[in-house]
Amino acid sequence: MKMTKKKVFVTALAVCLIAILSMGSLAWFSAQDSVTNNFHIADSEDNDPDDIFSVDVYEKYDSDGDGTPEEYQSGITYNDILPGDELAKDAIVKNTGHYDQYIRVIITISDKAVWKSIVESTGADFDTYDIRQHFVGFDSAKWDLVNSTMDNSGESIQYVLYLNDILKSGDSFSVFTGVEIPEAMTQEHASHFDDDGVWGFTIDVKAQAVQTENVGANAFAAFQTVGMAIN
Repeated sequence: MKMTKKKVFVTALAVCLIAILSMGSLAWFSAQDSVTNNFHIADSEDNDPDDIFSVDVYEKYDSDGDGTPEEYQSGITYNDILPGDELAKDAIVKNTGHYDQYIRVIITISDKAVWKSIVESTGADFDTYDIRQHFVGFDSAKWDLVNSTMDNSGESIQYVLYLNDILKSGDSFSVFTGVEIPEAMTQEHASHFDDDGVWGFTIDVKAQAVQTENVGANAFAAFQTVGMAIN
């Protein structure tokens, strides 16, 4: 089939603006972004352009208490957290491009060994324990398929989620709205959260997006077709 001038133009823009994964003579749209929070244990030291296909991750937080949350691209750092604290983390994914998107979200929590110690101190089985129960406002009904894996080094916990709906151009949604610090966390546990000399851990939320046309009937199928790596 002869490619029209319009189609050639769109393809050329895609190659210039984003990284393309190729399979033979086919090229797919893809994009990703992430936001990372630092959670510092109590008594620790403080440590636009218009894209054709893009996804943005940011969070909203009312830092000045005026009732209007501000947007943060780099993630909020919390200091002096205590067991049982519930902290705002409104992690938002937004389709900032011109095309509809299938979305995959990857949540990575640092310090697997410390979390294992905290979970097992309650008598629970770490291998079947879902740390996402500490995510306030997390709606499992939004996701078609969820995988729980460890990263290659085995030092962190990673959840891979596939949105069960299409994210329209300009639309956004919250992955979750807060984080609850486990009441079972003791000072001994906290002392093992060591991030470059600072007691704390991180939660990283990364969103990956692929096009919705000609790649499959849902997000999982689309990412399998495109072959975009989970990283």
